[in-house]
Amino acid sequence: MTPSTLSCRRSIQRRASRGRVAELRSDMSDLLLQQVASTPKCPVTGIALPGNVHVAGLSHHTADVSVREKLAIPEHEWKAQAALLSSMPAIDEAGILSTCNRFEVYYVSHDTEAANEQLMDFLQNKSGLSSNDLSPNLFFHDGEEAIKHLLSVSSGLDSLVVGEGQILSQVKNCAAHGGDEEGSFGKVLGKLFNVAVSTGKRVRSETGISKGAVSVSSAAAQLAEMKIQEDLGMKFEDARIAVVGAGEMTRLLITHLASTKAKRPLHIINRGRERMERLSEMFPDVEMELHTLDEMWDQIGEADIVFTSTFSQDPLVDKASLIDHPRKDGKKLMLVDISVPVNVGYDAKEVEGVAAYHVDDLKQVIDANKEKRMAAVKEAEKMIESEIRDFEGWKQSLRCIPAIKMLREKGEVIRQKELKNAGKVLNGLSQKERDTVDRVTKGIINKLLHGPMAHLRDPEDISDHVEKKLSMVQKMFQLDALEAHILPTSEEKSKKKKKTAQAA
Repeated sequence: MTPSTLSCRRSIQRRASRGRVAELRSDMSDLLLQQVASTPKCPVTGIALPGNVHVAGLSHHTADVSVREKLAIPEHEWKAQAALLSSMPAIDEAGILSTCNRFEVYYVSHDTEAANEQLMDFLQNKSGLSSNDLSPNLFFHDGEEAIKHLLSVSSGLDSLVVGEGQILSQVKNCAAHGGDEEGSFGKVLGKLFNVAVSTGKRVRSETGISKGAVSVSSAAAQLAEMKIQEDLGMKFEDARIAVVGAGEMTRLLITHLASTKAKRPLHIINRGRERMERLSEMFPDVEMELHTLDEMWDQIGEADIVFTSTFSQDPLVDKASLIDHPRKDGKKLMLVDISVPVNVGYDAKEVEGVAAYHVDDLKQVIDANKEKRMAAVKEAEKMIESEIRDFEGWKQSLRCIPAIKMLREKGEVIRQKELKNAGKVLNGLSQKERDTVDRVTKGIINKLLHGPMAHLRDPEDISDHVEKKLSMVQKMFQLDALEAHILPTSEEKSKKKKKTAQAA
């Protein structure tokens, strides 16, 4: 790497680490200019090759919530952290997806080993965990497996609650952050996430996977119903319920509680009143009492069940705070926490009379839900396989586009030359007759070239076959060597767009 490239990357890393995304534009444009020369080129066409797709991270399948919370990144930081990743020497494009059940980094690279090493440094710095502690919890996929993973995630197949819809919205948000002017997506991740969103929609509309599906929030309510007799010795409909937080997870929780015999009013606790009032307007038939955060401990003291779902980076309730706020007459308490990072400390259950549950405790509710959806899962997997083939075909076609363009250009050059040679004859024709000749000759060229161009676009061929086809077409049609400066690469097109936006 040249000193100027290294300097540019360090500047990007400093700005990204401070969250100064708007100031990354000029640095990223400079870096794109330097990357064009260093990106591997196709030996036949001379154009930049698309990098390989990778995904690394951890989820409810591989890591406990105690590990997941150490890597959790709030959505407003996704863009800046992705910019930091894409500034690393071996990473060309990057996107971050961080939810209560997963933390995943999607990235494009031409050097898998170097990219993975740089990513591990990022993850260790972010989590504060050593490689030995972090590695057993991580998964790495590349190529087709990485593509399949994202499509499974967006379709709800990889969710803790199979078929739940919230993950598709989160994938959409990731696509929006990565694809805007300041995002870190390029051509490959931009296309892949568009495919992921459309696949997620298609799976939900064409299979029964989301029919009757529960969300994490509704699973939490069902867990409370299952455990209340054992933990509190009372019926669910007699329990006073408090909910700390007023975001999307709380909305889903209220949606479920509204369909049950849950005792009214529900007591909603949040830092500000605006979100709570919005929830109250959304559920006019559900009686609620709204409380600000300074009333939290009074409400916890009165409640039988407390659900927590906030963006707090530190526990709101733990063993020490429960001891500092003793409950009257030894009244028992159930805490159900669906936040990551956790809102309820792991030591809360050590307090006598307190039962505490976290996201990972929902699995017993979710397993029953999963069994009902196995047929829909199989249907969805077939759709995903089809989408993977189409995406791989599109990716392969990127290296064929310059050859197709040159075929068209050569055909047009020959057509114009022959028309010029026949100029004396054509000059004697009427304008209508000349238009007919023009249309007919264009049609002949298009029909002659249709077969070769369709052959080049064939998505079924593997990379080696694509190179052979390109070489064959070049020889057959006597195409000149294709050079990057003649036919712009995707990187150069991206650079041009960024420069245009900056000038505007």
